[in-house]
This record gives sequence, structure tokens and C-alpha cells, in this order.
Amino acid sequence: MSPRPGALDGLQYHEAEALVVVAPPYVTPPLPAAVDTIVEEMREAAPAARRAWQGLRAAAVEKALSVLPLTLSLLLITSLAWGPLLMPVPLVALLLAFDFYWAWRSVNTGIHVVKGQRVVRFAERTDWRATYDAAVAAGVPALPWERVHHVVIIPNYNERVEKLRATLTRLAECDGARESIIPVLAMEMAEAGCEAKAAALADEFQDRFFAFHATFHPSGIPGEVRGKSSNEAWAARRTETFLTRDLGIDLRHATVTSCDADSLFHRRYFAALTYEFATNPKRYRRFWQPPITLYNNIWEVPAPLRLPNGLGSLNHVARLARKHRIVFPQSCYSLSYQMAKDVGYWDVDVVPEDWHMYLKCFFELGGDVETEPIHLPCGNDGVRTDSYLRTFVQQYLQARRHAWGATDIPYAIRQSFRHPEIPLIKRLRRTWTVLETHVLWASQWWLITVGRFIPIMAVALFGLGWWPRWFDDLSVKILFPCMGPLIVMVVYDTFVMRPPRPKSFPLWMYAVQFAQWAAMAPITFVFTALPALDAQVRLAIGKRLEYRVTEKA
Repeated sequence: MSPRPGALDGLQYHEAEALVVVAPPYVTPPLPAAVDTIVEEMREAAPAARRAWQGLRAAAVEKALSVLPLTLSLLLITSLAWGPLLMPVPLVALLLAFDFYWAWRSVNTGIHVVKGQRVVRFAERTDWRATYDAAVAAGVPALPWERVHHVVIIPNYNERVEKLRATLTRLAECDGARESIIPVLAMEMAEAGCEAKAAALADEFQDRFFAFHATFHPSGIPGEVRGKSSNEAWAARRTETFLTRDLGIDLRHATVTSCDADSLFHRRYFAALTYEFATNPKRYRRFWQPPITLYNNIWEVPAPLRLPNGLGSLNHVARLARKHRIVFPQSCYSLSYQMAKDVGYWDVDVVPEDWHMYLKCFFELGGDVETEPIHLPCGNDGVRTDSYLRTFVQQYLQARRHAWGATDIPYAIRQSFRHPEIPLIKRLRRTWTVLETHVLWASQWWLITVGRFIPIMAVALFGLGWWPRWFDDLSVKILFPCMGPLIVMVVYDTFVMRPPRPKSFPLWMYAVQFAQWAAMAPITFVFTALPALDAQVRLAIGKRLEYRVTEKA
């Protein structure tokens, strides 16, 4: 039976007389003009919506990372109060573990203070040119000694001419100053009369160096944060042209040293740097760090501040003397000019630049960047102004500015995820070092100083939780060995590492000199733990820390 023509729309008759249904093409009815406009607008808005969502997600992650240091610090500190009630056994274990850690760290520091000072004395006696010649004679591949040049960037703002003159005078006394050292006065245009100051110092010192240069950093550049990092970035870029075009120096044969306006380098530092740079096969992936000592004006700063200055100096000498450690550059350091250029120089939107510059180089250059010590001290000033009270305030502000390096924690975590090509253990060790340093900076005072008392008080006064009676005695016994390293540090700080006592410093003041160690707890709280917490709170609430120059006498 054959279908009636036209009776079956959409059907076709097959040769085998089988009917095959063929669906007619579906035609979308035209949309009303208004609906069509809405659909088109939605299509155009979709990319913007995705970008907005990605922006919100990135902002949330950034906020979480910014809050992380304060969260961990407060978790450790407040655990002393709520731990006896909620988690007494884990808290006991935590505090005992920290006591063991602190005892080990103290003994380790005491040993390496002695070792570090011995290494410093050896480095001071070394003839670095003779060491270089011996290495070359032994077949070590090396750059020619005479081709290595050292650029020293000296960022400064409203510094007294006398202070800059002292820094340049010491620099001119370094071995090879006329053959290889190029000071760069990195001035800030916001300082009135900076051109005249730089010109006067150039006239006075240019004949004592291989070359002399000055740069002038404009203020108000969009995206920049006023400070050492942005000034150094400007100076390094301008000096690159001066080196290559005017002096004909190959950047691969140059180092760049970051320092402060009051930095006094050891006379043999740049000779040692020439040796290390010329003979190291990984010279373009290395930082070099001298021990930083705050002894330039140690006899002039208020007595309570001599303690943190001395402790900081001792710890730096000890840290560089350890074999198994990760060293981040601090304050005054050197690196290959080529490496600085490879990463685009210093970032202009950060305040603390030293650890940040290391992390930037480490992540952008494949994780092959390390810091090596040069055991020749670089002296810096302690904070000192025209009054005791103002000096204490400025010391606190400087400590808070240093603690603002907690901003490197979010940066290190982000970079760790962005660079999976770097071995995981390398990324974790650098990130953990930054995180541990800043969290313990804010919390370790509480764990050591009041960690034995707050839980006991919480139980005794409020009847909260449970606390073992034997904990206090055991904690004291664990921490008792710390007395030995403390005595070593007192002796080395007072009689070994400090410059000789000036005649203007009376002998009877030695009583105050030693009494300050008994006041270590309140001094370190005000000038160490509290500034670190302050910086982390500001980071968490998004209050940017503005750079302020601390005048030092």
C-alpha cells in the first residue's frame, strides 16, 4: 500500500517500500527585538563577569594570605589562655617542645657566635688577591680580577652630609677603591637641595674611586611606594646606562651592592667580593652577605637599646657561621648586576627590599639562587636622635618597619604556586623560613617569657581546665642550659665585638651596661614582639605602612 501523495509530510518512500521518517529541519523562531538585545548584552557582559569573579576570588585569596601571619601568631599567643581549658595535653606538649627548641637554638647560637668570630678573624687576615692568584694557578676558571667592578648604591633621604661623608670615606679606604668601586648616591628629588649635596660630595670624592655617580629619584610615580626599594630600582636602571655607555663596563663583570647611608664596610670586603664573584661558577645566581653589626655608635645610644643592637649583631654573625641554613640577604648585601637586571631590578611597590629581592630572584630564575657569606663585618648605626624619648619611639618604628617584611609571606606563597618547575622542597623551605621567622618574631616572647605562668594562673585563679604541677619545674630545667650561651653572648658583645670604649664613656656606666641584660624581657617585648604584632595587625587590616626615614647620629 502506498501512501497518499501529500498525506505523510516528512516521510519518504524507500525502494523496499519501507517508510523512513525524516524529521524536518527545526527553524528557531525569530526573537523579539528586545529579547535579542538582552541576549546580546548578556553575551558581551559574560567576559566582564568572569573577570569580576576572578578579581573577587583573587582579592579573597590575597586577604586570606594577608591575615595568615597574624592568625598564626595570635593562635600561638592566645593558646596560653584557652589551652588549659580546651586542649591542656596538646598545649603542654607544645610548650615543652618549644622549650626544647629554644634551648637548642640558644646553645647553637652561643656555639656559632664563638665560631663566627673566629671565621671573621680569619677573613680579616686573608690576602684575597693572593687567594685568587692561587686559585687561578690551580686551574679554577675565573673572571680577570681587573675587569670586576663594584657598584655601591647608597639610598638616602635628608641624611646629614657628615653621615654620607663618613660612609664614603670608609668606602674609599677599601682595598681596590680606585680600581674597581663606583659609589652611586641615590638621592630623592623630594629632598630640597639634593643636587647641591650630591655635587659637593662628588667633587670631594670622585678622585678616590674608579668613578662616581648620582641619581635623583622623582617622587609621586604612580604605583610606587616611597622607600629604599623604589629608590634602588631607579638608581640601578640609571646607573646601567652610565656603566655600559659612559664607562664601557660589561654588566656581566659587575656587582651591585645595596647598603644604607650609614654602612661602614670592612676594608677588605670588596677584595673578598671580587674573589668570590670572579671564581664562583654560579656568580650570576648568587647573593653575598656580610655580618651586619650595629656597633658604629653603640656607646652613644641609650643603654636599653644597646641590648637589641648587640643581640642582633651576635645573631647575624652566628647565623652566617652555620653550615646548614638558608640565608636571606639583609640590609647590606651584594649580587651580580646582571642578575639584578635579569629580574627587572628591585620592585617599586614594597618597603622592605632585601628578603623580597632574594625571593624575586629565587622564583624568577628557577630556584637556583643562594646567599653565601663573606665574613667581613659591615657596621651600621643604631637609632639615635636628639632625645631619649624620641630615640625610643624611632627604635620602635624602625623595628615595625623591619617586621613589615611579613608582607613577603603572601608573596612567597603565591610565587610557590606559580613556579611548579622549581623542586617542591626548595619552594617549601624558602616559604617556611619566611613564615616561621615572622610568626616566631611576634609570638616567641610570649611562649618563652610567660608560657609557664599564664596557664597556671588560668587554672589557679579561675579554676579553668587542668594543668600538670610538674610542668613548671620541668620547663625550668629544660631552659636552664640557656644561661651558658647567654653568658657567652654577654662577654662577646661587651669585650670582643664592640669597638673600644671611648674616653667619654665613664667606667661606672659599666654597671648599667650589665644591668640591661637583667631587663631583657621588657626590652625585647617593647622593641621586638610588640612591633612585630603591630606590623602584622596593619597587614591584616590592609593599612599600608608608609616609609619614614629615621635619622641616625
